[in-house]
Amino acid sequence: MKNIVFLDRDTFPKKISIPKPNFKNSWKNYPFTKKNEIISRIKNAHIIVTNKTQLEGSTLKYANNLELIAITATGTNIIDLDYCKDKKINVCNLRDYASISVAEHVFALILSLSKQIKGLEKDIKSNIWQKRKVFALLNRQISDLNGKNIGIIGKGSIGKQVKKIASSFNMNVKFFSVRNFNKAQFKKFLSENDIITIHCPLDKNTLNLITTSELKMMKKSSILINTARGGIINEMDLVNAIQKKIIGGAGIDVASIEPPKKSHPYYKIINKENFLWTPHTAWASDRTLNLAIKQLINNIDSYYKNKPRNLV
Repeated sequence: MKNIVFLDRDTFPKKISIPKPNFKNSWKNYPFTKKNEIISRIKNAHIIVTNKTQLEGSTLKYANNLELIAITATGTNIIDLDYCKDKKINVCNLRDYASISVAEHVFALILSLSKQIKGLEKDIKSNIWQKRKVFALLNRQISDLNGKNIGIIGKGSIGKQVKKIASSFNMNVKFFSVRNFNKAQFKKFLSENDIITIHCPLDKNTLNLITTSELKMMKKSSILINTARGGIINEMDLVNAIQKKIIGGAGIDVASIEPPKKSHPYYKIINKENFLWTPHTAWASDRTLNLAIKQLINNIDSYYKNKPRNLV
């Protein structure tokens, strides 16, 4: 009998059912788990399932039976991987399950910003169009994607899916890898592209990858998209860049702290026509949610068949 605890079941909607693994187990769901509740909930667990609950070595040391941590996402920054490696605790994550959904969301943001959707809707609400005699309201600069340069940071499954969609718009695609970071190459990459979209992990090397310095390297008309992790962009610096028109616009699906507090910098620009902010939902189509759970159970089952998959 394996004891399984899902520390934050409510990160998935209730309509998404979770099948049980194909071995004898006791599965316990918790809606969410506060920091001071972690130890008591994991102390007898053989398997911990988590989406966003932070697991440090200081708490994991109390889980004496722990064999596997199964993350219901791709990002691993919530887990103390060094501790797990030292204690031979296996960690698995999800891979390639959200590529289509995230890439489509990226282009929803890009198209909305390029076509000035938010601003044009505001013009209708303000009766600007209704007061004009010309049939079309032509007071905003609207851009086509055809022939534009799009720079993709990260060449994983999502980055490749973004390239696939970009190619259908006849865009020029360039990749940049943060693994072999070269400052001069990054400066050139930022300055050459009309759109920059981020698809790399958040780690010590990518924290604050984009700051005021990098934003000033970009074209004044450029659009910055982040559907990866909030901390990759310095959020105050991006707010400043939007306010001072250093770049053309930004579409953001993530924040450094989620859910954000009302003091979050992005609230200062939430009503700007050239800024879009969605609540970490780029990945969250119904299809993708079901694929995530299916892969989670497959990861757990495979591990106990001695055929581990997606180990970190």
